[in-house]
Amino acid sequence: MGRTSFFSVTLLAICAALLSGDASGQVLDKIFLNSTVLITYTVTAPSGNSPLGAKPGSVLGVMNGTGFLLFSGVGVTKGTVYLVTNRHLLPPEGQEKDIQLRVVVRQQDGTAKIEEITIPIVGKDGKYMPNIRLHRDPATDVAAVSIAAAAFGSKFQLLINAVSSGRYLNTSMLLPTSSMPAQGVGVGKQVYILGYPAAIFDPRNVSPVLRVGVISTDPQEGFNFNEELRRTMGFPEHMSGFLLDANIYPGSSGSLVVVAPENCGCSQGVGQRTYILGIVSGSIPIFDASLHSYSRIGLGMVYSADTIRDVLDSFRQ
Repeated sequence: MGRTSFFSVTLLAICAALLSGDASGQVLDKIFLNSTVLITYTVTAPSGNSPLGAKPGSVLGVMNGTGFLLFSGVGVTKGTVYLVTNRHLLPPEGQEKDIQLRVVVRQQDGTAKIEEITIPIVGKDGKYMPNIRLHRDPATDVAAVSIAAAAFGSKFQLLINAVSSGRYLNTSMLLPTSSMPAQGVGVGKQVYILGYPAAIFDPRNVSPVLRVGVISTDPQEGFNFNEELRRTMGFPEHMSGFLLDANIYPGSSGSLVVVAPENCGCSQGVGQRTYILGIVSGSIPIFDASLHSYSRIGLGMVYSADTIRDVLDSFRQ
């Protein structure tokens, strides 16, 4: 093999490594998969007058959704770990309530095990814990929980990997709306959605379900919902984000939305960096008059990375 051919092959190998993040052949770096978590909590009847005459404290159902973990200043014994999710996926204030995260933890003997870790959300006083932040706009469906104590105390495998490798999701991956044109992100751009639609998961691991979508509206302009959707569905007047051509189901809320990596031309010897574009909030249904019911039309709502950054910045205020 000639020198030129060897150099070209080496560049191709470098590009493949940058795109996949490992030697497994996966296009998307596994840190995105491993950082996406399933969130659950039981919905119980409140005290006083309960729906359908249910006894106070009785279980009415289970809320399932998705979130993802962002890290900052990670070290062996210190660092910040944020769970980013939707406002509507957190238990409402009023009664003491926890959520459970399905993660891999390191055992005392060094082996790894999948466990559900409990994160307190609403305290005994019926108010959100001090480590909870909601977006300052009540209509913006984005929230974050600082979970460093649970992450270090429970020995999250993801955190151990972050400390040892220095590779983890962080705020520098949040692509500002103003930077999207320079990165070729706009209407028609293919994206990946990582989450747990219908709470579907493989009990052998904590990897989420990856789905593919296409940006359907201009992310730089945001999206204004028409009066009919605001009246019938309770949508806000304006969403700082965009619509997504993708099948979004219950459980998909809170999903991570990232730019789908593209093949590297290698003219500059580098691959395309994978950016976080936003977080899924829900889907847009339509009323089918012939069936007298609502149905999904394959349109999802995504809040921008800017809204995520706004919430995380509030921890420092």
